[in-house]
Amino acid sequence: MNLRRSAPPAPEQRLLTRAAAALACRIAAGFLAALALLGFCAYRVVLDEQRTQARDQLTAALRFGHPTEATPCVWLFELDGTTVLHPPQIPAGFPWKSAVSQAADGAPAIQTHVTVTGTDYDVMTVRHGGTVRQAVFDTWYQQADLDHLVRALVLVGLLGVALATIVGALLGRRSIAPLGDALDRQRRFVADASHELRTPLTRLHTRAQMLLRWHREHPPSDGGSDRLTSELTAMVQSAAELNDVVEDLLMSAGMRTDPARCEEFDLATLAAEVIEAERPRLGARVVALNTVGELLMIRGARSPVRRMIATLIDNAVSHTEPTGRIELSVRQAGRGIVELEVTDDGTGFDPADRERIFERFAQSGSPGPHHFGLGLALAREIVADHGGTIRAVGRPGAGATFTVRLPATA
Repeated sequence: MNLRRSAPPAPEQRLLTRAAAALACRIAAGFLAALALLGFCAYRVVLDEQRTQARDQLTAALRFGHPTEATPCVWLFELDGTTVLHPPQIPAGFPWKSAVSQAADGAPAIQTHVTVTGTDYDVMTVRHGGTVRQAVFDTWYQQADLDHLVRALVLVGLLGVALATIVGALLGRRSIAPLGDALDRQRRFVADASHELRTPLTRLHTRAQMLLRWHREHPPSDGGSDRLTSELTAMVQSAAELNDVVEDLLMSAGMRTDPARCEEFDLATLAAEVIEAERPRLGARVVALNTVGELLMIRGARSPVRRMIATLIDNAVSHTEPTGRIELSVRQAGRGIVELEVTDDGTGFDPADRERIFERFAQSGSPGPHHFGLGLALAREIVADHGGTIRAVGRPGAGATFTVRLPATA
């Protein structure tokens, strides 16, 4: 369901679509509940009216009727010893002997419902002196009216639910559309602001690097060289971190799977390229790439997937000792699935944070000043945008494993 002509990126679009669908379902469910309540009330009212009508018919027949007279749907029997008076045509099984015996023994008049040869009857039996009178009422027409009422309620309910679903879908689209527009405006603002910040930050980073290089080549003679070198190095590092944040914001603002950018490529080959590009940052860390199978092909945008792999490697490097070990595995995982796994022997994380680490700038639920940035959140968006899943497993001090599953090309 397209909520707007200019749709937001796929993950947010799916959330908005689900929200609109949930709203439509709630409206339809509310209408169905209201209709069911009204239908039940109508059914009970009609059923009570029919029971009252049957009781009145039986009472009138017992009080004023004559057994030899034929009345539609009503039969009157009069038993005096062995003599039985009744209309010319009577239903099979009557008079109802058990009720006659009870009335003859002095039981009060009671209306009972019996079924004989597949037909339902209401029976009332009374005793007057030595005579027992029994009235029988055929409820077939009443049951037919109830059946028609139920069918009508079901038909109206189905049509009403369909109409309520359509109306709910339209209302859902109208309700969610402003939120989608707000997301678009927010994303454009982030993109514009990040773009404007990138140039001065790049200049700041470059000038800080040049100043640090010049200072190392021309140390001062007053003995403050070490302190100044430390401060300049910190400035260069901070400028680099700001650049990374801006790049992440730009990627987040432009996150989408553009069909024009999609292509088929080997995930193992791309992972090897990312490792080679990250080699200068690894230091003495050991990074091993294990591939199982050949041509582990997926379809998607190569640049975001490269960024996702680089983010997972960067996360492993950041939480691994300088002499630690990082392993990347790319393999076939079931039919139509390619799996990328990044494992490290670093600091790990609290298992309670396995979902929170993918939230933007979230705080850890464990004690301590732990917080998560934007990188893993963007990695999950990239994976979701390509129709895949990502999960993390780890323990404090025992390393972490990130597993990405992406659809393979046919």
